[in-house]
Amino acid sequence: MSDLRHISACVLLIVFGALAAGTPDRIQIKVDFSEAEQALAIIGKHNGGKDITDADWNALFATEPYRRLKKREAAMHSAFTDEDFKKFILSPDLDSQYDALHQTLDQWNHADMEAAAQRALAYLPASATVRTKVFPLIKPKHNDFVFDLDTDPAIFLYLNPANSKEAFVNAVSHEMHHIGLSSTDKIYATAIASLPPGPRMAAKAMGAFGEGEAVLAAAGGLDVLHTKYEDLDVRENWVRGMQTFNQDLETVNQFFLDVARGKLTEDAANENAMSFFGDIQGPWYTVGYKMAVMVEKRFGRRALIQCMLDRRLLLVRYNQAAEELNKRSNEELPLWSTELLHLVHAPQRGLPNDQIF
Repeated sequence: MSDLRHISACVLLIVFGALAAGTPDRIQIKVDFSEAEQALAIIGKHNGGKDITDADWNALFATEPYRRLKKREAAMHSAFTDEDFKKFILSPDLDSQYDALHQTLDQWNHADMEAAAQRALAYLPASATVRTKVFPLIKPKHNDFVFDLDTDPAIFLYLNPANSKEAFVNAVSHEMHHIGLSSTDKIYATAIASLPPGPRMAAKAMGAFGEGEAVLAAAGGLDVLHTKYEDLDVRENWVRGMQTFNQDLETVNQFFLDVARGKLTEDAANENAMSFFGDIQGPWYTVGYKMAVMVEKRFGRRALIQCMLDRRLLLVRYNQAAEELNKRSNEELPLWSTELLHLVHAPQRGLPNDQIF
């Protein structure tokens, strides 16, 4: 096993005010590798047969990424203790991955965060801001997620030896899009505030199609293969998702109708909505992505970004694009129901341009 090399930038703060067309501090990113670095230091000692002291563990547990991860797992009601984490860090599996994990951390430390920021900004309203911390972590669960969006947004990424620094950039850009879009939530909340409870809940749930929009943004455009950096199971899942697009849209349409008609309690609606995230990536991703692509192709990126400010508009613009495509090419793409769009008062026109750019 190789010795632990020094990571030159444990914490890196990046500010991209210039990217915001004159808006200062629109993008602020703090990349913090401290948890992964401290974990690797302990794994290296373990591999070398050296004693691991309380000071070693305390240094790991004191890092912000670890403390925030522990807070998040508690919020998710997941079992997570310092003692369990110690066992994980000292496991034979991590011992065998030491070199690969170290090389991955070194590569990610040189990733182009400016590229990630630019991709996210290109698919966000001008009023959106992305201020976030990025935490690459060595952790038991191999998942990526955002947390504390309303108070102190953070992106948590599993330090995956299978992922190149380019894949890391792609993942960060995806999550940055979520954070940027969430910064405009108040605009949408105001737009749907006067709706009755059922329709308002359905309209709010439409924001979950942001998963598909984030996939498009992270890819960097319509002509870029959005699954380029994904594992085989994810790529295969996307093939299936495109094949079942019609059925999936109709299933989600019925879900929206049931919510808007008041047939589902809030708990039942949330449970159903969660199911559309899928075991890998469900309709919020696949249906959302295809709708976003169709809208951008037909109406342009400005129109797609407009849909991000009023999430109901994505369904309206998709219907328009799908109707045209069905007539022109004998496609049989399904449409969102007129009743649904009426119930949620989906706008037939977008917001004024001065609210977009």
